[in-house]
Amino acid sequence: EKMRVEEERLKPYRKMTDAQRNIRSAGDPEFTQQVLDHYMLGENLKGIELPFGAYKHRFRLKPEELTVLGGINGAGKSLLASQMILHAGEQGYKSLSISMEMSPKAQISRLWRQASLQVEPTLDAGLEFARWSKDKMYFYDQHGSVDPNTLVSIIRYSADNYGIKLVLVDSLMTMSMASDDWNGQKAVVNALANCARNLDVHVILVAHAKKGEKVTDRLDKWSIAGSADITNRADNVILFSRSFNHDPHESDAHFDLCKARHYDNAEHSIDLNLCMASLNYFQRDSLPKAIGVPLETKPIGGIMGELDRVALHDPKIGKSERTETTEVVSPTLN
Repeated sequence: EKMRVEEERLKPYRKMTDAQRNIRSAGDPEFTQQVLDHYMLGENLKGIELPFGAYKHRFRLKPEELTVLGGINGAGKSLLASQMILHAGEQGYKSLSISMEMSPKAQISRLWRQASLQVEPTLDAGLEFARWSKDKMYFYDQHGSVDPNTLVSIIRYSADNYGIKLVLVDSLMTMSMASDDWNGQKAVVNALANCARNLDVHVILVAHAKKGEKVTDRLDKWSIAGSADITNRADNVILFSRSFNHDPHESDAHFDLCKARHYDNAEHSIDLNLCMASLNYFQRDSLPKAIGVPLETKPIGGIMGELDRVALHDPKIGKSERTETTEVVSPTLN
């Protein structure tokens, strides 16, 4: 009789789902080891450092996380993201840029300037950067828009075949969906967050913010245009705004880490200046440095070179070129 009752009680559980089987105790040895690593081995401060020293002991771009980088159109989000990719490469992390708005040529042209600190990079500086970046930075070579399924496939392929650890998606507005398709936006953000977690990569998603009355208005996480799920699902939210002033004593931009889900007291904002020659943002007490170019490379223009603040001329770099290929390419010179 006793055996019969136990069998009856077991019947409802024979169709348990995978989700039900995944319920585990807080004392699970695997969990315990993971948390010990977090505290004892400093895993809470592992990951890609930001280009700005103010966050060195506060925050990292950790694997398995999604960061939303928001700001109004023209604020300099893509320029900032390029600088973050450059510094990731210096730390040994491979990156993939998926930009439907700028061709690889335009992005790499900008990286040459940021890396060399030269308004017009010399041939030697450019060739050396190409060699240095060959196995560090990759670009999805397509212009226009991309559907969410293709986007996820690109990221999975690149993580498996190139060892990518940082993915930049620039921007949410280039997804093939209507601007008011909030469910579609939610689906994209969820897909990117799941990609980050499953592939052990960090994903940066560039998103536009709603315009205030003035371009200088400070933003908050509710300023991101579109569905509230964009910032709710993200692990981290960075808001970036430009001051567009001409006073050399005032800052040029404002960087605000307003959400950092897995860090205590990491939320922090800083003012930044922009070196127009090299297109690098910097804190006043920490000037930009050359990356991936010969040590003897001489900065030209801007705060690091011959001029105090602004280069004599600023070539128009950033015009997208329409291409027909859809391959992932590395910035090498033949």
